[in-house]
Amino acid sequence: MKIDYGLALADGLGQGRVTKEALEGFHPELIEAQNWLEAKRRSQEVGFMDLPFQDLSPILQTAQEVRRKFDHFVLIGIGGSSLGAQVLFDALWNPPHNPQVYGEGPSFHILDNVDPVKTTETLEEIEPENTCFCVISKSGSTAEPMANFLVALEALEKAVGIDKARRQMVFITDPEKGNLRDLVKEEGYRALEIPPNVGGRFSVLSPVGLFPAAVLGINVRRLLKGAYQALKSCEKRDISSNPAWVITALHYLHHTLEAKSISVMMAYYEKLATFADWYRQLWAESLGKEGKGQTPVKAVGAVDQHSQIQLYNEGPRDKIITFLQVKNFPTNRRIPPLYPQKPALAYLGGHTLGELINTELAGTASALAKRGVPSMTITLPSVNEGHLGALFMIYEIATALMGHLYGINPFDQPGVEEGKRLTYGLMGRKGFQEKGKEAQEIWSKGKEGTLTIDLGD
Repeated sequence: MKIDYGLALADGLGQGRVTKEALEGFHPELIEAQNWLEAKRRSQEVGFMDLPFQDLSPILQTAQEVRRKFDHFVLIGIGGSSLGAQVLFDALWNPPHNPQVYGEGPSFHILDNVDPVKTTETLEEIEPENTCFCVISKSGSTAEPMANFLVALEALEKAVGIDKARRQMVFITDPEKGNLRDLVKEEGYRALEIPPNVGGRFSVLSPVGLFPAAVLGINVRRLLKGAYQALKSCEKRDISSNPAWVITALHYLHHTLEAKSISVMMAYYEKLATFADWYRQLWAESLGKEGKGQTPVKAVGAVDQHSQIQLYNEGPRDKIITFLQVKNFPTNRRIPPLYPQKPALAYLGGHTLGELINTELAGTASALAKRGVPSMTITLPSVNEGHLGALFMIYEIATALMGHLYGINPFDQPGVEEGKRLTYGLMGRKGFQEKGKEAQEIWSKGKEGTLTIDLGD
């Protein structure tokens, strides 16, 4: 894996204050942030960096049983409880091209929203009696997964009865507290543990991501090995060899010196598109506090060259872009030279689609650089468990360091919690009546300006 960042520096752009000297001069701030994070780790306040050393036995044993017994696997979670597993599924679960996957295993489904149509269609697509439902919530109180859990449990109970229904559910939750943990103690559901010092959006390398991955047949040991190797690189105190430092410093300097308030991640490999979704949550929820942070945006190359790139090239100069590139695709296609007499077609003949998409990345980055838009390119030799594990760890560390530089806590989410409390009140949850009244008062103000459109029948 490598990071090319010359087009994020003034020399490559021909303008700007983020110079090579500025990057090298940022060393003391990075040392301070690194010391802070390592102290958090030593005190066990933050645990995501210790996940490469966990005992995988409970995860692998339970996953093997699920693969053997069930035809369908439904993950119920939201945000950090589902995005990591979605990345792993999209990027790695591809049996014809991935020899690490043994057999196809159960079909995979995610209920990460309370859209009634999606939930209904998912339950109609599977056979509940042949399905394992995995419910992921650290607190066991988040409305969306709890609602889908109750809906799924009712469907299971109708299909197989109460006792069997409990045996077809696996909870991933806090080891000691919360509503799901209470149900484990009271009713005997099977459960795996989320370490108390690992927050949801930092939990992909915990059972939250590893258990669904293992059910799919993905090699989770290699995921953790890649994460460990990245962790060792991110412990180096030299910006020329520490990938998290490079990502952190360039984003922070471009934000504070050049007002780059938007961070775009553009994947030139569709199977990595959901990694940009995962990054979007990590960056936004960790850093968007006290008026600080960058807005993360997802894009997919080459599709979004024909939509978003116009804005990035000629719109506001408020963006820094990270391209994700894959050197060796698991499969490729040669473009046949069918129309040599047509110049607009002839130049494509003999090349491959992989060559074309990576050349489009180079052309896009060059066009942006001509306009002074900074970018960096992360190139993976291929997409496998080790490389993804490394990428997860690098970005989690970079996010934590970025939070310290901003002077905020990157591990909480007070803005999310207030929305939850107001929703609890509106839905009639006991103890949140005053929040319900507050939300009703605010929501009613939106009705004071209303436009009704008659669409006929």
